[in-house]
Amino acid sequence: MSIPRLIRISLLLLTLGSSQAHAFDLLEAWQAARTQDPAFASARAAANAGRTKSLQADALTSPQLTLNAGTAGVSNDNKITDARFSNAQFAGGASSNKGTTDFRTKTDAGLDLNLNLRAEYPLYDALRAGSVKQLNKQAALAEVQLAAESQQLMLRVAQAYFDVLLAKDTLATLKAQQLAVAEALASAKARFAEGDVAIIDTHETQARFDLLASQVLEAESNLQLMREALGDATGNRDAALAALSNNTDFQRYVSGDMQSWISRAQSNHPQVYIQQLQQEIAQAETGKFKDRYSPVLNLVAQAGGERLQGLGNGDADLTNRQISLGVQLTVPLYTGGMRDARYQEAIALEQQALSQTDLARQSAVRDARSAWMAVTVGQGQVKALEQALRSAEIKLDSTKLGRDVGDRTTLDVLNSEQELHNTRLALSRSRYQVLQALLNLSAAAGELDEMRLQEINEVLAK
Repeated sequence: MSIPRLIRISLLLLTLGSSQAHAFDLLEAWQAARTQDPAFASARAAANAGRTKSLQADALTSPQLTLNAGTAGVSNDNKITDARFSNAQFAGGASSNKGTTDFRTKTDAGLDLNLNLRAEYPLYDALRAGSVKQLNKQAALAEVQLAAESQQLMLRVAQAYFDVLLAKDTLATLKAQQLAVAEALASAKARFAEGDVAIIDTHETQARFDLLASQVLEAESNLQLMREALGDATGNRDAALAALSNNTDFQRYVSGDMQSWISRAQSNHPQVYIQQLQQEIAQAETGKFKDRYSPVLNLVAQAGGERLQGLGNGDADLTNRQISLGVQLTVPLYTGGMRDARYQEAIALEQQALSQTDLARQSAVRDARSAWMAVTVGQGQVKALEQALRSAEIKLDSTKLGRDVGDRTTLDVLNSEQELHNTRLALSRSRYQVLQALLNLSAAAGELDEMRLQEINEVLAK
């Protein structure tokens, strides 16, 4: 079997692999990545942990119930002197005329049993209220971080998807060039055998063919690497991908001017929202230590008792029971400077969070501006390359005609064919870059979701 025929078969297989009845499109790749990608699985677990913060906040505003119980072996000696009674008949003894007496209870070896149930409900606590606010903000932060990770996963999957498509286009381009060179090489050898051309045509064509053979091997290796990268995210390494349509109107997927996108990015960019929540958490920390004295007022109910049971002869037994309901006020008068130090720390951290919010907003503006420029410039490049492709096709036809009449050489034809294929590959690359830029622009504005991904997916031909 001849080399040109082998190359044709290889090109046919590559084409068939891109046009199966059902191709693995971009939306399906994203949906698969949501369950397969380990980085997103980690983000989802972090979000599940963050959601419990709201439950913790609810717990801080709920009554707290505590049960304490214990037992211990004890020796006890209690002595009360000059106990005075309002009724003198209970005094007795030598000092009964004074209405006083002495008491003594002694247990040399005994068992102390105690049981206490305490219920506490916060009425006012600045520290607790600040912690409640922080926990609720942290729960909201977890959701925003998951949304940001979701956007990043969409961008990573799309980039990996387009990398595979570009690698396939590159391989197809090199194989098409290889086919053209192989045919030219066979023609050059035949014409040299007939004495029509010099041997240099054969040598130059052979050198071009050998170079393309090495480039094809490199392109095949690169395609395999790109497939593995996409497979790591989606779990699908072998499916044929949906290809990009040649006639795509990119303008329909972007509306408004650059300033409108920048404005939306300043307020809706995921990192800006994340930093705003971090700033509010820091502000709540400052509020917890702002007051010099921060009293704590709790409603407290207690029920319990204690029994001291003597185990030896003559040992006394003592039983005590208590039920109480009231309020308890705690005022930290002096904490060794801890409270003021915590307040100064909170102020510094709040200022840090404010600066980081400004930094995130600046970064969002850069992202939006960069993506907008990539979209607008990319669309211009696509139009220019489409025109260049038409010109390259005309040039190739003219060069072939010149060769047939003796004005052009075989090498001139090969150069024209290489220019045509390179232009076609550059056009494909520009189209993929515009699609990625559209997704980046939506992400910068905080608007990249499954619906937006579906819109981009529609330009891929099944």
